[in-house]
Amino acid sequence: MTARDGGADTGPARPLVRAGLTQAGLLEHYERDRLGFLLSAAATHGPAVELTPGTVLLSDPAAVHEVLRRTNTDFLVAADLRRDELSGHRDDPGTDAWMQGRRAVRKGMAPPALRAHRDWLTARAERLAARWRERGTVPEAVRELEDFSARSFARFCFGTREASAAPERTGALLDALVPVMASPFQLPRALRRFLPRYRRSVSAQRALESELRRLLAAPGEGGLVDALAEAGLDTDTTVRVLVAMGLASYRVPAAAAAWSLVALARHPGTADACAAAAGAEAGPAGEPPDIVAWTRAETLRLWPPTWLLQRAAHGPQTCGGWRIPPDATVLISPYVLHRTAPVFADPLEFRPERWADLRPGAGEYLPYGIGSRWCVGKPLADLGLAVLLSVLGRELRFTVERIGELPDVRTTMLPSRLVLGAGAR
Repeated sequence: MTARDGGADTGPARPLVRAGLTQAGLLEHYERDRLGFLLSAAATHGPAVELTPGTVLLSDPAAVHEVLRRTNTDFLVAADLRRDELSGHRDDPGTDAWMQGRRAVRKGMAPPALRAHRDWLTARAERLAARWRERGTVPEAVRELEDFSARSFARFCFGTREASAAPERTGALLDALVPVMASPFQLPRALRRFLPRYRRSVSAQRALESELRRLLAAPGEGGLVDALAEAGLDTDTTVRVLVAMGLASYRVPAAAAAWSLVALARHPGTADACAAAAGAEAGPAGEPPDIVAWTRAETLRLWPPTWLLQRAAHGPQTCGGWRIPPDATVLISPYVLHRTAPVFADPLEFRPERWADLRPGAGEYLPYGIGSRWCVGKPLADLGLAVLLSVLGRELRFTVERIGELPDVRTTMLPSRLVLGAGAR
């Protein structure tokens, strides 16, 4: 067994439980209800199961922690959103530049920058609340929250530069990527590049990259791009980082916000508590009132927008005491973990107060991932969700007028066909 970072387990490794599914059987069950299938597989076969030869589902927190901690060495991110192959190795120049960009982003999301952005977020959230209160019914809540999140990122990222076109270009790319990302079928790139959906995604990405390059050369100051420039990133790496972060900031925070409003509608006691706390001052580190922070954490536990992570085993591996075959595709679902980890009592219940004294262990709670590929946009996403919970919870009472039976999980986990009622509090 290999462990290039010295992280492999000692002692004999256990073999994986085999579900015995054929590739066709896996696809049939998976496409019928992706979340339900993964949760059922973990319940039926245990925390480490080989669904088909070469496809492994892990829900053992210790094993999950090992896989994510050893990403870029023993477990690789081997494809991008369009499923084009990547090296993923830490010593690859592309991976090295990507990690340099992530470090620069983390530095740029310092507390002073986030505190300055909070005022902008609050004003925009108040305007959103006023529009929803006037209309009473919000049939496109997810889309409006996506617009809110995308414009928040553009403002935080580009400072005083005129960046109004960037959110639209980002949304167009994400829409073009959905059929590519959602398909369970993986064709060779030589064939994929002739598919209309693949070519549309390439065209949309080029349009976004062109707009980002224009913005980087445009007059203005402030924002995350200044921090990237100070870190010495070249233009190509900066654009690559901005594309990835822009895509993540468009739909992931919106999904979390939408689920939080569904939770407030279904749990009026929590909604009242959030409303009562909304006027409280932020803590010394900018943290929101406890009930708002707990509601945010519980929303992300039950409905993690990034519901599935994927890694490729680089050679044979052992993690958490389990033997992982070489080149296996390892599936990790925060949705499944958050419902099966023993630390969460009554895991299907929405109980924000559990977070008053709850401290999950390694690999038990990962709405933003862990390890070298954890979401560096977490501080901005957390801030935006806390502001929306506080402002919208203070101004409005929500009802769920319509919601699909199953979430939309083609990419990010979204409430499907959501229609909210919004009345004055």
